[in-house]
Amino acid sequence: MKDKYKITEEEINQTIIRSPYSLADSPASQGLKAKQVKKYFYEFIRFFANKINVHLEDLGKTLESYDEISEAFMTIPSLQEKDIELGAKILTLLEEHNSSEKSHPYINEKINSDIEKHNESAVSHADIRGLVKSILDKLDVAYCLASGKSRVYSCEDVIEALEAIDENEICKGDLLLVADPALPDFTVFETNLKGVPNGAYELDFNSVAAGEITFEPGKSYYYNGVRIIASIGTLETNLLAKKDELDRLEEQFSEHIEKSSEKDDAIEGALALKENAFIKKESISSEITIENHTEYSLGLITELSIALPEETEELDSIINFRTGATAPSFDAPSELVFSGDDTSGGRFYPITHRIYEINIKEVMGILSVRVGATDFEVIE
Repeated sequence: MKDKYKITEEEINQTIIRSPYSLADSPASQGLKAKQVKKYFYEFIRFFANKINVHLEDLGKTLESYDEISEAFMTIPSLQEKDIELGAKILTLLEEHNSSEKSHPYINEKINSDIEKHNESAVSHADIRGLVKSILDKLDVAYCLASGKSRVYSCEDVIEALEAIDENEICKGDLLLVADPALPDFTVFETNLKGVPNGAYELDFNSVAAGEITFEPGKSYYYNGVRIIASIGTLETNLLAKKDELDRLEEQFSEHIEKSSEKDDAIEGALALKENAFIKKESISSEITIENHTEYSLGLITELSIALPEETEELDSIINFRTGATAPSFDAPSELVFSGDDTSGGRFYPITHRIYEINIKEVMGILSVRVGATDFEVIE
């Protein structure tokens, strides 16, 4: 409270002394009358109010001083307007300074001069330039390989190798193989050069033709914008075919393919006239769904049930089995019309001790079944 209202500790203690808080637990035992005790319940209020009035007077004086200061400030023109005006003026002056060619002329000249020297220098960012060149070289080689442009040119001599450079789109990595064993082969190292690179010997067509130049493996040569590296020949160039030879071989190969296609067509036509071979299956199952072009060998049976496939057009199947001492039970779809041994009224009735061959075939929309039988006697 004292911090909030600026009441001193002494003033608070004086107020407490005049309040009921200072009375004894039993005021009558101290000789105080009821009238005297009552004063303790309201007299401290008047005392505390007087103390507050003193502080309020000080506050009033402070407020008067504040009002005087406020009036003084009110006599100054709008500070916000002046501040905006001053800020706009500063920005305008800065823009004029920055756009003026006269501002720091020596600094501008120095910067422009240094940038120009940096751009023209061949050593500026040498590491970056070298890295970029290396990447471009690798990309160029990769492109040539991916596009199938890297090739091997077989040449009789160096003159023919130079002619290959003139007549073809040479790429990095191309090989110029020279047939003459006394001469080296050449590998294309760089292309599209504007001048003779350091360490390379420039070739002149006439000088080469006159035999005035001695080629050495390991050295680099420059001709018509292309840098080539000489190497010791390791391939038998007489085993390499030239383009015209490959063209002739391609024509012959195409003729053979055409003739082979004609023979294939003839074979397919002949096969179309052949009947499909029967697939042979052995089974001991008593229930069979027959399949086309299939021959079943069931062995000894005691019962047999035959079912037809969904598609019976051109159906052709065979079922072989043997019966024992007891006649087997037999069940077949009504669509099957049986004829031959042990049949009656279009149905089949197998008997004991016989070997049966049942031929099922679709004929003119009828599923005709021909039964052939041979007696089988068990010898004990």
